[in-house]
Amino acid sequence: MELLQLWYFREIAHSGHLSRTAEKLHIAQPSLSQMLKRLENELGISLFDRIGKRLVLNENGVIFLKYTDQIFSALNNAKLELAEHTEKKEKQVILCVSSASLLLPEIVKQIQKADPHIHLRIVKDPKDAEEGLPMLRLYSTAKFSQKIKAKRGDETKQILMKEPIRLLLPKSHPLTEKETLLAEDLKGEPFISLGVQSDLAQIIRTFTGEIVWEPEITTYVDSPAMMRQFLKLNLGCAFVPEYTWYRFAEDTAVLKAVHDLPMERYLIMEWDPDLYQTEAFILCKNIITDYFIKYNRRFRSIEEV
Repeated sequence: MELLQLWYFREIAHSGHLSRTAEKLHIAQPSLSQMLKRLENELGISLFDRIGKRLVLNENGVIFLKYTDQIFSALNNAKLELAEHTEKKEKQVILCVSSASLLLPEIVKQIQKADPHIHLRIVKDPKDAEEGLPMLRLYSTAKFSQKIKAKRGDETKQILMKEPIRLLLPKSHPLTEKETLLAEDLKGEPFISLGVQSDLAQIIRTFTGEIVWEPEITTYVDSPAMMRQFLKLNLGCAFVPEYTWYRFAEDTAVLKAVHDLPMERYLIMEWDPDLYQTEAFILCKNIITDYFIKYNRRFRSIEEV
């Protein structure tokens, strides 16, 4: 059994198609099919069920893929540790950031100041990250804190901040004068929102799903930067994180709590426990942790999480 066979099997398992895998690997489809057949003969079992043109892992295949992934993960960790040991490879860390992007420039500045030789690759979607490189993922989630807290000691994720979500209104809006704002008061108001797949939009949907009406979203935007520009132009109102967004439009907008619709989010840092942690990775993780410890101190009534 050769590593190349295992690699090809892994690619077929992920794609579910011989033709697509052959095209991706730049080899002839008959050659790939023969390789798979030799591997199955060597193991004495079939690994896939053929359903039309698709190849679907059977129970044997699922078990074999689990150990194949472990083999390549171990090899990748060995490469990382050897590269770090011999200092022949650039220090590379991926930051996958889907929340709190407004704070990212200052975080990057601190990392580069601590070690100018660290090469950062910043992406929004984990799918865009290069496989095998150490990655720190920053994202946010709603009020499901029980599950997060239960895992806090397993060294795979860490709560960086617990943050209220408030209603942002233009200063000229009549609702800014109302002492107690209720969800009912927002009926018919035009809302601006990030795309439906964004962390913030999903969190807000979790909470607003508990009321009998849905916010009237008139504008969806793809990026927080674009959303902030729209809000500065008073093109609508929005639910936004209080601490990380509080200063961007303080001259043109007001943050208000909605009395009967309390919302909050947890900002999480997460990493792959099976991936070797390089010195560069550990440095980035520590800097991000320290940054948010200090950032949290700026705001009153921050709960310990």
